Amino acid sequence: MAALNLSLTVLDWAAKEAGRDRQSLAEEIAKRDDDRRRILQGELTIRQAERVAKLARIPFGFLFLQVPPEPSRPSIPDLRRVTDAAPLSDDFFEVLADATSKQEWFIDHLREGGADSLPFVGRFRFASRPKVAVVAEDIRRTLGVTVVDRTSSQDADAYFRKLSDRAEDQGILVMKSGIVRAFTKRRLSEVEFRGFAVAHPMAPIVFINGQDAVVASVFTLMHEIAHIWLGESGVSDLSPTTDRAIEIFCNAVSAEVLVPNHEFLAQWTNTPNVEALARLFRVSRAVIARRAFDNGLISWPEFEVYLRPLPRRPREPGGDPFRTIPVRNSKRLTRAVVGSALSGETLLREAASLLNSKPDTVIKLGSRVFGREA
Repeated sequence: MAALNLSLTVLDWAAKEAGRDRQSLAEEIAKRDDDRRRILQGELTIRQAERVAKLARIPFGFLFLQVPPEPSRPSIPDLRRVTDAAPLSDDFFEVLADATSKQEWFIDHLREGGADSLPFVGRFRFASRPKVAVVAEDIRRTLGVTVVDRTSSQDADAYFRKLSDRAEDQGILVMKSGIVRAFTKRRLSEVEFRGFAVAHPMAPIVFINGQDAVVASVFTLMHEIAHIWLGESGVSDLSPTTDRAIEIFCNAVSAEVLVPNHEFLAQWTNTPNVEALARLFRVSRAVIARRAFDNGLISWPEFEVYLRPLPRRPREPGGDPFRTIPVRNSKRLTRAVVGSALSGETLLREAASLLNSKPDTVIKLGSRVFGREA
């Protein structure tokens, strides 16, 4: 079979799109050493090139370009501190594009079903300077968050799941992942970003970087939900020392939802200990320390001590796909995609692509979610 001569630059780009490098790509699509050596030099058969395009999820014709196509990146306001923030990476924009493609599918799905807009998206406008306590109370009431939710949660992870489920019940798509799509070797950087929100009246998205600590994720979740209540999309800056007005506001709302000031002061009177109250409220030490500083209970140097992150064990990606796929893609969206595929409204191949999985996995998910096979 005649060989195709591909640009090595394009081949490297395709390998990256597939979550691999040129060497590992060659090893995956060819068994013989001679074939692998030719692939490394850009010589592929048509069948091998088709396999590359499939793995990279790119149009077959792109492989014949001399240079990779210019990426079409979705835009989102960057609300991180300009002086400190590094430029957003290709990994971030790939995650954003993946999330918004899911959102677009879900919006069409909702419209076909005659769904209405969600009343809380943009309920308050930041320009009108709403009160933190008012927005926080509206979030608590809408999501049904109570003290019992926290006290009955075994740990911060259980608390996050409970709050996430409450948000999804109201129509927010909550996605939490520490990797790019399903590429376990492409881990996201929590230093780059902790989360983002994409406000839409029918299908708002909250994305949480799963590489971050669980106690930080609880705060990030509520911070991004505050963005949805303001109708403001953005990559967030959750630093307690941020100087951006909207981020200061969303941080304050998140703190008031999770650590109501009156309850904090009552607890501090009995237990003036940052670590102990962080465990009690299922949030990070920095959140409690900020509460203490804002109430004049500790000095700025004492507060700064708690900004230093504690050492923690890196999270290993992967695990049971039937548990991780709904978390990475939003449980609400996963149910909709799987249900649409099982009913024949959406092709299995399209459903698998939306969930960054395989068609047979979608069928097995259907058995788990709906208790029946396709």
